[in-house]
Amino acid sequence: MFRKDFKSKGHTQVKSSDRKKLRQQIQQIYSTLNDDILSLIIPTGKGEDFTSCKLLLSTGDEILVYSTNKIPWFFIIEDNKSKTERILPTVYLLWKCPDLLTLKFHTHKHVFNKLMNGADLMLPGLILPPGCVTLQTFRHVQRDEFCSICLDDNRYPIGIGQTTMDGDDMYMSGMKGRGIVPLHLYQDALWNIGPRTEVPYEKEQRQLFITDQEKINENIEQACAQASDNINTLNLNEEANLVPIPNELPDHPESMDEILNTIFFYLCQRKAKTYELPLLASHFYTIMQDCVPGLTLDLKLSSYKKFSKFLQHQQEINNLISIDEIKPGVLAITSFNLTNNEQLDSFRTPSWLKNYLTKASDVAAAATASVTESDFSNTKYTFPVITELWKTNSRVNELLGCSSSTHYLRADEVRQAVRSYVIRNNLNSDKQVKLDSILIRLFKTKDESTMLIGWNELNNAVFDAMSPCTEVSFVHLEQPIRINGHIQPIELECIDRNRKRQTFIRYLDTYQINLNELCKRIRQGASVSAVINDTDETKRTGRVVMAQGNQNSFITRLLKDDYGVPSKYIKEI
Repeated sequence: MFRKDFKSKGHTQVKSSDRKKLRQQIQQIYSTLNDDILSLIIPTGKGEDFTSCKLLLSTGDEILVYSTNKIPWFFIIEDNKSKTERILPTVYLLWKCPDLLTLKFHTHKHVFNKLMNGADLMLPGLILPPGCVTLQTFRHVQRDEFCSICLDDNRYPIGIGQTTMDGDDMYMSGMKGRGIVPLHLYQDALWNIGPRTEVPYEKEQRQLFITDQEKINENIEQACAQASDNINTLNLNEEANLVPIPNELPDHPESMDEILNTIFFYLCQRKAKTYELPLLASHFYTIMQDCVPGLTLDLKLSSYKKFSKFLQHQQEINNLISIDEIKPGVLAITSFNLTNNEQLDSFRTPSWLKNYLTKASDVAAAATASVTESDFSNTKYTFPVITELWKTNSRVNELLGCSSSTHYLRADEVRQAVRSYVIRNNLNSDKQVKLDSILIRLFKTKDESTMLIGWNELNNAVFDAMSPCTEVSFVHLEQPIRINGHIQPIELECIDRNRKRQTFIRYLDTYQINLNELCKRIRQGASVSAVINDTDETKRTGRVVMAQGNQNSFITRLLKDDYGVPSKYIKEI
């Protein structure tokens, strides 16, 4: 969040009444904070320095940070899950109270540089307790929960993050994939506005995870107590009541192969008739991933390793589909064989999949109920008003009637100012212009002996002496944004790489288009995969959207119809 520099909108002293409210809120959220630390981060005495500062991040979000004597202690963000504001500590406050956040994860030192470069904390990078990871290990972890991030065995955190899945999903994913999204880290831009102190060190003593041995000891104690009670109450003279013992194992997926096959059979049985054929293999894999929200599919944990091999298995062994290579390197499903298939007819949705689907439908229903008409109107994209301007300088200020300061003028305003100057000084002569000492500055190859020039030549010389810039006005911003030079149009380029054709879309950030929403529309409309790709050219062009196949015509139509982008701001390479 604070990896890139931000803009500060100035510090404001917080009123005493607001300080009391903040103090009460923090006491309710973080009950482990003692009065000494509370008085340190939120002083209540008169004349004590306690300020709030609004930061404008590079993503366009605004964050409120509270500081005492130029030390940032905590900041406020909006929780995506509950849509409420959350007060989060900075590393400076975590170094005063390292166990302020109950959930804590440790990672290795060499991972820190990757986190600073913008990477998420992956599950394989976590330092886990000795022994194998079981379903009980992360039972206390909830999705979207805020946590501390520490290095090696150090008790003091180097940042805070937010979990991307709950404990059950961590175990089911085989400890693969994204685990934590960092929000604030040591040595980032927020840390940089403070005193820039280093991370203290103290060895972690408290236990962070639920170990297998604890669960085993607990089960043994319960079993022994139950057995003792049964022996004391046993009556051999009475007829024993036979209790049926279940011989079935808990209904839970045992491997990634079972998960993939179950979801595949479920889609074939319930949704296959609605798909338009041919269906790209990459798009069908996206459908399988989106089928069960909260459950991560990882082909590397399966015996297939690749999705193409998984589809070949379903074609050759189960005879459920027919696949074909419609283009070089592009695999697609050409038909579903749903009739007279014994395995498909005997398939029943297991209870674990029903539980996931029920949970996902409840979340979707709650999200739909919370969306209002105003939410839809706020999410609709409006193309900005783009105005080409010219920046004045000392060579043209006197000619254009400007003061010594810099001015921004439109092209028609520049031509009108030049014409007014020529007429006011009687320099026009039969559709030509006489040169004086001010006009002669515009030309490097002409001198006073050159008496007359044309109007077009004069206007071109004036524009050549000025610098172009572009003013972009968005409806959600009070002030327009000025860009040096001419604005770059949205570039669409189709490139062949490794026998695969891909479409790259650049300069979308310039027009503040929501890239996640654009990728979603491409996936739905063109039935191809579309992702945000951070490449080396990101600093020059902004983030790049990469879609599979040649999608120039579809994306051009999408940008014009849905986003209102004029044709002159779309360029196909």
